[in-house]
Amino acid sequence: MSEPKQHSTSIQVLGRMFSLLDTLAHEGDAVSLKLISEQTGLHPSTAHRILNDLAAGGLVERSGPGAYRLGLRLMQLGNLVRARLHLRDLAPKPMQDLHRQTGQVVSLYARQDDDAVCILRTASERHGVGVSRINGVRMPLGSHVVGRVLLLDEPTLGLSALAQSQGLRPEGIQADLASLRQQGVLMDLDQPDDGHPHHAVAPVFDDQGRVCGSLCLHLSSRLCPPEWIDLLKDTGRRVSATLGYEASNA
Repeated sequence: MSEPKQHSTSIQVLGRMFSLLDTLAHEGDAVSLKLISEQTGLHPSTAHRILNDLAAGGLVERSGPGAYRLGLRLMQLGNLVRARLHLRDLAPKPMQDLHRQTGQVVSLYARQDDDAVCILRTASERHGVGVSRINGVRMPLGSHVVGRVLLLDEPTLGLSALAQSQGLRPEGIQADLASLRQQGVLMDLDQPDDGHPHHAVAPVFDDQGRVCGSLCLHLSSRLCPPEWIDLLKDTGRRVSATLGYEASNA
């Protein structure tokens, strides 16, 4: 038998429980008691007893005689954790860092129906950089780069319907999304200078690899140094990582 996986716990049975759950997670679907015993180094009778207790709590399920798999209760608990991982809670520190590094205002947008809604924005304050929760700042998804980034996962038919409803050409949106996939950032530096700031925007991804936010760097001029673009993309990846996104698994 292999050595049991070591977990630093003060109660022995908890360490054994963690080892059993790790083994079931690693092996994937249903796992025989014999294999579980071999992988954890636990005697079959010990493993069987703990697995039965875990099954009573819904953390493990029996999937046939002498076979076990992870239970749905773990998914329910995981969803509770995910629900707490809101962008509003996890993004402020990276946004503040980006503001300090560039001297530019940073905003975070999320999708609500067919609009992009600003939920956070940085501001220079007397003692540093603050982040405020924003209410009421929204724009149609297709009309601005901050919204178009949020359409990265939208299917072609959905894009066409959205463009039609907002009086836009779907080809223009699709061209921006192609550029975003290639460059990792979307900018509107070629827009007329009408006194409004220009923007560079990077996507934020959730743990399923789907875009869930757009991180916007408000530029005081059309000048956007390459190092700022790198910082923006790094900040987007940093926020995504806190949400559980792993680029290698996307």
